[in-house]
Formats: sequence, C-alpha cells, structure tokens
Amino acid sequence: MTGFRPADTLREHRPLLLTLEAIGWLHMTGKAKINFLRSHGGQSDYDYKKWHEQETPPFPWNDLLKWVQDKDSKNSPNMEWPDALTAFIREHAEDKSKPNLVGLLQAGHAMASGIEKQSFPQGTVRYLSQDVTHMWLSSAFGLPVRNLLADPPELLTDTGWKRLLGQIEGLLTGLKRLGDQGSLNNLDGWWRWREEAVGTVPEGWLRKAFTSTLAETRLPNNDVTLFDQSYVAAALFKSAAAGAILEGKSFPWTNNSLKQQTRWRLLTVGIGADHYEARAVKIGDWTGARLALDEFF
Repeated sequence: MTGFRPADTLREHRPLLLTLEAIGWLHMTGKAKINFLRSHGGQSDYDYKKWHEQETPPFPWNDLLKWVQDKDSKNSPNMEWPDALTAFIREHAEDKSKPNLVGLLQAGHAMASGIEKQSFPQGTVRYLSQDVTHMWLSSAFGLPVRNLLADPPELLTDTGWKRLLGQIEGLLTGLKRLGDQGSLNNLDGWWRWREEAVGTVPEGWLRKAFTSTLAETRLPNNDVTLFDQSYVAAALFKSAAAGAILEGKSFPWTNNSLKQQTRWRLLTVGIGADHYEARAVKIGDWTGARLALDEFF
C-alpha cells in the first residue's frame, strides 16, 4: 500500500486496466490484413471490424477475455460491460455512444483518430484517395517510403497474418495467466508481458508489426501507422476506465453520450526550451516553435 488511496485503488485493478489497454491495442487488428488496404483501393468490400468472425475457426476473443469480466464483476460491480466482448471490435467506430466500457473505447478511438486525421466538418474538406497501385506508407514529412501492396511487409502476407493471430492469442493467454495467479505485486511479470508486446528497446513484436502498415489510407495521412492510432486510443481508453474505477458508483454509465462527453486532462512539466519543441503536434508547429526560440536566444 502506498498510503495514496487513488493509487492503491488502481493497483488493485491492475489486471483489469492492463486488459483494457490490450483491448485498445487490438481493437483495430482487422486493419493489419492486406484486404483492408485493398478495400480502400476499391478492390474489396472487406470489413475490418469483422475479422474475428472471418477466421476458420473464429478467433476466440470472448473465450480469451471472459475471465477478466468475471473477475471484475466480483471486485468492481459498478463497471458496465457489453453483452459480448466482441463489441469492442465491432462497435468502436459507431457514431452512437454505448452506455458501457465500449463507450469509453469509442471516446478514445474518436480522439486518437480525429487528432491523427486533423478532421474537418463534413462538406468542407475532401481528402485525396489512393488506388491499389499507389497505397504508400510515408514518412511524417510526406515522403513515400513503401508501396504496401506492391511490396508488402511480412505482416501483410498470409503467413504474417497467421503469425500475428498466434501472437495475439499468446498475448491474451499470458495476460490471463498473470491474472489467474492473483498476484498484484508481480510487477516484473506484468512489466515483461507489456514490454514484449509494445516496448521500445527492444522493439515489441506488436509495435513492430503494427508500425509496418497503415491505420488510414487517405492522403496526406499516410504516415499514420496502425500502431500510432491503436496505442494512443488504448492509452486514452485505459485512463478513462481508471477514472470510472475511481468514481465508483457515481460514474454516469447510464449516460448515452459517454463517447461525446468523456474528457482528458494532461499535466505537463517542462524544463528548458526543448519542452516547447516537444509540445508541437504537427511539423509546422515544431518549425514555428524552433524559429521563435532561435529569435529569442
């Protein structure tokens, strides 16, 4: 115990929070299949939100995650779960907010997606699309790096897809194993589980795989990788769920606008001029900050 009650409460819910973060990482897994890119090039009617149903046999998403719902229902009965855990995959992009945990994922997904796309009101801006001959992954500066359909990375091959599904099943199985052990203080175990998937040094297997393909295929957003969007959405989803845990029974689950009304606050502590450059969201912001700092000094 730390003596800081909010931290102690969240520590008690570590398995739940890490499971929800994993759901956030994986909720757009269907975009890691080459058919997603083909569909945006006009060659397929593939629906990435149904990838789990299209496998033979269907991917056991519910079976791999049901344990945490059962465990949470005993420890934190105020949390609202969807009727089926596949709702996190099927409903995350729906316009209508859901009055349960899916609604919080919808909020995180919408925020991450909107930031990356620099969305504008409908009818004011029309984005350029791409055909199957020019489905490029680009750098943040707009430089084409790889034609993903003409020269697909391993992930976008049949072998790569099957390998990814096996790794995801292993990830969720390992999560269940840690949760079943009932040891909230096994920090090394939880840390290793997370770092092996999304760590930076060495690079986690999920980070590496999802960084090799796109989350968006409309110009000029071809620098937005599947990992970029999934990781940010997962972080927002987990923090929103943490807020719900701390609010307990007073959290407004019956609100039909969770997606629209969920908000986040960010506390930043900056030291030195580098902080102002680091706050830049887009390249134009960064170059402007750099020029202003150069003029000041």
